[in-house]
Amino acid sequence: MGFSSSLRGASPGLLTPLLWLLLLLPSCHCQNSHPVCGRPFRKGKILGGEDALQGKWPWQVSIFFRGFHTCGGSVMSKYWVLTAAHCFDQALNLLDLFEVYAGFTDLGMGDGQGQKREIAQVIIHPRYKLTHPNGNDIALVQLKTPLRLTSLVLPVCLPKSTINLQSTNTCWVTGWGKMRISGTMVDKLQEVQVPLLDQFWCQILYGSMFLIQEDMICATDLTRMRSPCQGDSGGPLVCRFNDTWTQIGVVTWGRGCTVPLFPGVFARVPYFSNWISSTIKSVVISRSTTIMVSWITLPTPLLFLHVLRIH
Repeated sequence: MGFSSSLRGASPGLLTPLLWLLLLLPSCHCQNSHPVCGRPFRKGKILGGEDALQGKWPWQVSIFFRGFHTCGGSVMSKYWVLTAAHCFDQALNLLDLFEVYAGFTDLGMGDGQGQKREIAQVIIHPRYKLTHPNGNDIALVQLKTPLRLTSLVLPVCLPKSTINLQSTNTCWVTGWGKMRISGTMVDKLQEVQVPLLDQFWCQILYGSMFLIQEDMICATDLTRMRSPCQGDSGGPLVCRFNDTWTQIGVVTWGRGCTVPLFPGVFARVPYFSNWISSTIKSVVISRSTTIMVSWITLPTPLLFLHVLRIH
């Protein structure tokens, strides 16, 4: 462990203020994942769901548009939220009208420890809608200011693309969507346990092998009539692996949410894991490279002013 070669060659007069700046510089633009993901402190509406305890699903966020809940999402890190592309595909030029609410369970009351953040940019998957009307329905939301990671706001784990989904049967969906198709949005965060459904059987239930594609996964409790509904879009489907919660799906679409009940269809997060991680890292690398070049090339008196301008 040691300094990079570029810093080793720096003169003592430049190195001292640089080290002070490294110590004092806030963590903005670093966008690294929290070292512990998928571990809520709390141990323990979606159709047929139940009220969720505060802090049980600390990665859950609500995406507001013009002051109203419109979609769900999940915290990937202090700067990044994962959601569905269709939540933004018609409103990319209206990002100033969106807000992300984290740490909330009751949207009506407003939890005292909740956090609200504005959106800096939305990155929609480049193949969204190219192969299927609902295909590649996934997007990353970058926040303008970082979230404060607390017991109520923590990231969920991102799975490896090779994860074995047959090794778990504990999966849950959360959201503020409708309890029934003709109903209204609910204020209290809902939770429901749903089993994953084999891809082949999901295709059979939808009557077409072309509707359910490789970038999708199905999960619904058909016997107890539990499924995501309108307003749950973008929210997470998470499964527990060895006491750690990992996001497996993003609520994307379904054929109604009432009887006859069709399986809920989710964007298959393991399918997109490489895109998610590489997209986040590319922004980090680009930004940190700019800052590092500034540290090396700028005269010492201008260094502090340049760092302020980057914020």
